[in-house]
Amino acid sequence: MQVPEIVVVLHRAIDQEKESLTTYLQLAKVIKDVKAKNVLINLASDEVGHMNKLEDHLTSVLQGKSWVLSKVEEAEATAAVLTKSAKLEKIDPGKLARADEIRILEIAIDKEIRANKAYLDLAKAAASEGAREMFLALAKEEDLHARILTAEVDSIGQNGFWFDMQEFTMEQPEG
Repeated sequence: MQVPEIVVVLHRAIDQEKESLTTYLQLAKVIKDVKAKNVLINLASDEVGHMNKLEDHLTSVLQGKSWVLSKVEEAEATAAVLTKSAKLEKIDPGKLARADEIRILEIAIDKEIRANKAYLDLAKAAASEGAREMFLALAKEEDLHARILTAEVDSIGQNGFWFDMQEFTMEQPEG
């Protein structure tokens, strides 16, 4: 019996969330900055929530309740969005130990940007409004994660910006 493509899509999305969760916990173990460590741990917790949403939807699909994508769009969406195998990405501990806090957070930002794009692509291909909304909500959360991580990079780099807002100015007040 052939597994429906939507089941494959959802399993791969769940595996990507697991990969992100694992990555954030690995990064949190090696990063020295306490605030950055807490950001990564909180993001790992959010990824568990994403997995739960996807698993709930997978359960619905397996029970025959609804389809995320029409059967015609399934193969195309699978190929376009989730071409990577379901294997979890391994991070080289040696390279990670030599990385500084900013580089570690940049790895996490890159993951969030890729996840955001994948969910936006799935939302475009969604056949039902509920599925589209679920994927858009996940994309929005991944975008928020990238912004949080970027703010943390700015904070560590002490470039005077936090969430794209200038924290201080070097200009002298007139008077």
